[in-house]
Amino acid sequence: METSADENTEYHIFNQHYFYTRDRVTDFRDGLGTLKEHEEKWSTNNPVHAVVMTRPRPPLRPATFKKQDASPSIHGVNLGKKEDLLNPDLLKRYTLTMVGREMLNGRPALVLDFKPVSNDLPIFNIKDRFLNCVAGRAWVDEADFTLEKVELHLTQRVTVLGGIVGSVSKFTFSFDRERTPDGYWFTRDMDWHLEAHEATIPRVVDHHEKVTDLQKMP
Repeated sequence: METSADENTEYHIFNQHYFYTRDRVTDFRDGLGTLKEHEEKWSTNNPVHAVVMTRPRPPLRPATFKKQDASPSIHGVNLGKKEDLLNPDLLKRYTLTMVGREMLNGRPALVLDFKPVSNDLPIFNIKDRFLNCVAGRAWVDEADFTLEKVELHLTQRVTVLGGIVGSVSKFTFSFDRERTPDGYWFTRDMDWHLEAHEATIPRVVDHHEKVTDLQKMP
């Protein structure tokens, strides 16, 4: 959690040192699986004219920069945000179990399984309905204590206003991160799959993002 508190600042500085291309592909299907819409978007991060900052050092402090990358939205809830899973108030919703160690990109990582601490967690807003039903696995870099990979899913169907507004029957989300030689972490791949109803209309959405052409600028 201490490492995560400073990651937005680190990410901002990473963007000032590295050129890369981000590709986004989203497919929208109906309940029968027929493709209704296909979106492809790409963007580049070019730090040529950036004002370069020095890298922050401990003590760690709350981030002062916001990420500009969009998170998956379910009925207005950004469930896919990595920061949400590392917020101390939200972490207490889950039981964490270390299940072993694995090598990721040549670096040792701790493997943690997480699931809701109970089936009767308090609900104060729409976001709580989703977060109370999230379970999955996380990989934490053993040297940097950075969240390197996550795979999560909903454990049960989630309704909004009793199903009148909509419901989500399935949601899976994952991301993979890499570390540059000079110590900056960035999200290389992100995928999510959604099966939901908006009122009575079934929707299936698949989304993929990938960072390519990574180059450190002189």
